[in-house]
Amino acid sequence: MNHLRKLGLASFFFLGLGLLMGALPLAPVGGNMEMVVIVALLCYGVGLVLALIAFMKSRRGQSLNGTTKFLARAPLALVAIGVLVFFLLAMLGL
Repeated sequence: MNHLRKLGLASFFFLGLGLLMGALPLAPVGGNMEMVVIVALLCYGVGLVLALIAFMKSRRGQSLNGTTKFLARAPLALVAIGVLVFFLLAMLGL
């Protein structure tokens, strides 16, 4: 498996894990709300760093197939779309 695919899949995993930690009840982390927030933010941070690394490595001019390009570039695009949605919701006051 290509290293860009691995980075992309790891980024998707950590971003999804952060989303899952925020959506689940408090039981998986011990019932402490602050700990849930810290774990979710750490997962988001690791996922974002991996997405940035995969995106920058995918832009080096090597020939990549469609699956590898998607897995390397999609996590950063999803993060950007999510930030845009939250920004628009904040601007609209919702």
